[in-house]
Amino acid sequence: MARPKKVIVFKLSSFKNRGGTKSWRVTGTKPDGTRVRQNYSDKSEAVQAMADLEADAAGRPEHRRALRTSLTVEQLADAEAAIQHWGGDGISKVVAHYKALERRALAKGASLDDAFAFFEARFRSETKAISILNARTEFLASRIGIEESTRQNYEGSLKLLLKPDPNKHVHAVRVSDLEKILSRFTNISSRRSHRRIFSIFFNWCVRHHYCMEDPCKRLDKLPKDTSKIAILSFDEVKRLLSAALRYQDGATAAAVAISLFGGLRPSEVADLKEEDITAERIRVTGGKLRRTLKRSVPIPPVLAAWLKLYPFKGLPAGWNYKLKVLKAATGAKRWVPDIIRHTSITFQAERDKDEGLTAFNCGTSKAMIDRHYRNTVDDLKLIDQFWKLSPDVIQADKKLRVTLPVQERATWPSKAELSRLVWSKPMMHAAKEIGVSDVALKKRCVRLGVQLPKRGQWISRSKENCS
Repeated sequence: MARPKKVIVFKLSSFKNRGGTKSWRVTGTKPDGTRVRQNYSDKSEAVQAMADLEADAAGRPEHRRALRTSLTVEQLADAEAAIQHWGGDGISKVVAHYKALERRALAKGASLDDAFAFFEARFRSETKAISILNARTEFLASRIGIEESTRQNYEGSLKLLLKPDPNKHVHAVRVSDLEKILSRFTNISSRRSHRRIFSIFFNWCVRHHYCMEDPCKRLDKLPKDTSKIAILSFDEVKRLLSAALRYQDGATAAAVAISLFGGLRPSEVADLKEEDITAERIRVTGGKLRRTLKRSVPIPPVLAAWLKLYPFKGLPAGWNYKLKVLKAATGAKRWVPDIIRHTSITFQAERDKDEGLTAFNCGTSKAMIDRHYRNTVDDLKLIDQFWKLSPDVIQADKKLRVTLPVQERATWPSKAELSRLVWSKPMMHAAKEIGVSDVALKKRCVRLGVQLPKRGQWISRSKENCS
């Protein structure tokens, strides 16, 4: 019996590409009339594809088709296990991604396991997103027990962080943001002050998990300030002492003398108590460095002479205003907040010729003495004269001329007359008649125990008269 003739449904042919390579094409028609035209770069793949098409056309289903592969049976089984473990296709993408991560880790000198261990040790999942405005409010509220001037410095510096965008998250602040803010200040000291407060704020944020690090640590180092400190000239020093001696019967003399001949900071003088001063030394426990440093300052003979004549009882009332009066009396063209202390340290350094001793007595560093105070005064006679400016020397100098404000003292009436006056007319008119302010009149009445009319009494009386 003859074999039935095989019906050729699909055809395999070869052709050359424009690049010179050879490809194979499978063409034909499926039983449903669909035309097939497929190209393959490998002949075996083309043969296998044509065999599959013929099997489908003949109605012979194949549950597992043979695939051409270079993998061994063990490798195929491992690949199938990996796909099942992954739970989806695209296992090659996973491997490629893993290898890329491994290369990145090796480029940094670590393995991928080391990189993950580093990340796990430092990652804080509890880091909170908070705006600079809210973090600033919390930070200032947490600063309990600080000086009011320090609080004002914090508020002023942190206000610079708010200007670009107060709603920006703290962890989003970059080094470039801080550099842009600080670049507006040409003065090195201003940059250093703002930068120090920024660092305090961001370290607080790190402790509260609002950011991962202090960005100030990655800022470039600021150049050292090698400029000389502003000091008073010898004539300005004499005018300062003369004004302190004459103004309000020497009310400011003790504080000025301690600052000038002891080298204390303004904040240290403000915290100084009467019991801190002995016959030979001043014990400094307050001021700027009250939490980190306590020192004992020796009292030179010239300071002892001032304290003997004007014992220190604490800063006088209205010290800031009185200091402005003394400043005007000196006629100094340049006046900085610590100019009296700077003057003292300068003359101490030239007297002692020992930067370490001067730094220890004044509560500063030897590097600061070398940088700012060395060789500031060249005249040795002035140095010797400075440490002899006792009250007697200042009073004996008839050439000293200082201008002080003239205080006009009001002539106060007796207690009975004062009571009659405040009950006969409003406080404003009564004070004008005496020549003082209504506030001064009220204080005088309280001090003497004079009963005052109730608030609004004269207004009610005027209404009654009008009706």
